[in-house]
Amino acid sequence: MDYGKAITYVFQDKNWLATILVGGGISLLGLFFFWTIIGPFLAYALVLGYMMQLIRDVQRDPDATLPPWDNWGKKLGDGFKLMVAQFFWQLPLILLAIPMLTPMVLSAIYPDSDVLVVFGFVGYFSFLCFSFIYSIFFLIVQPALVINLTVHNQFAKAFDIAGIFAIIREHLGEVLIIALLTFGLGYFASWIGMLLLLIGVVFTSFWVMLVQGHLYGQLARLVFPSSPTTTSLTPSSTTEAS
Repeated sequence: MDYGKAITYVFQDKNWLATILVGGGISLLGLFFFWTIIGPFLAYALVLGYMMQLIRDVQRDPDATLPPWDNWGKKLGDGFKLMVAQFFWQLPLILLAIPMLTPMVLSAIYPDSDVLVVFGFVGYFSFLCFSFIYSIFFLIVQPALVINLTVHNQFAKAFDIAGIFAIIREHLGEVLIIALLTFGLGYFASWIGMLLLLIGVVFTSFWVMLVQGHLYGQLARLVFPSSPTTTSLTPSSTTEAS
């Protein structure tokens, strides 16, 4: 895999600035219309759909340029599927938050209860520890989850546990590097964005998403052989492609 190319290829495209402005602008509009509730979800689904198109392009051609901002309906549908899949993968953390954080809420309502205060602190710090561990787990699972759904273009593939963990097992080194690189770039980009009057965060974050998409596309190319009929590919091709 060419990790350096994933970081720099964006700026080699003649339309890179317009692409980032559109992607960041969509994210910004989603934040601006947060009060509509659906606005942020539509914006996030659209940029996710764009990233999925990029993954497919790189999976077919490692020298692919940035895809155009067209077929918005297709991108919206693809992104919505991935967004829902990510939600269900995060559901264990959400469900665990209810019993673990309830004592802390009750201790705020009844501050005179020493028992509730103790249970509140224990529950809160237990949840922090679990959420940290689960975040690392999801960071590792996410590349395999995303490419399995994107390449096959089937929602059920987001929950193909055997296929997802087969990808991770066969390409653990690449998955770990991608996870660490995207996490580090995201942290760096957030600071750069904050220096750009805070609004810049949405644009630097979208650039990180483009880097992530290229890395995922390269991984998909390793896991699945290029084929016009990508939906026929199965995780069993992992070993052959590597």
